Amino acid sequence: MKLFISRYRKNRKHFYVFLMETQDEWIRMANLVYELDRRFLQKGENSQTIRRLYQRMVQTMEDAGIWMYNPINEIYSETRTDLEATISENARNNSLRIIEVLKPVLYLKTGHSRQLLQKGVVIVG
Repeated sequence: MKLFISRYRKNRKHFYVFLMETQDEWIRMANLVYELDRRFLQKGENSQTIRRLYQRMVQTMEDAGIWMYNPINEIYSETRTDLEATISENARNNSLRIIEVLKPVLYLKTGHSRQLLQKGVVIVG
């Protein structure tokens, strides 16, 4: 991964801008941000520092055009093209719901359209 770092000053503060070369690095970054959400924030970790850091990371991804979607608790249909699902052993065929999201669905937003970057990986039960 190539990472370009540039530094600039604004109001006597130094800011660092990290520019990633390809979308693959942004996809990996989005997956790491989701893991932070899944491991700390969804489990009730109440640290304001972690929550602020998470919000800034999500905002940075959105500024770069990467939109992360978490389909937890949605009804699952085999016609969905944005998900790769594993059906759990104790699932009922008539009402399949997404019970766990291992990787989020990632889109690249350009103007009013969006392009699928990564299919979500889910467990259905």
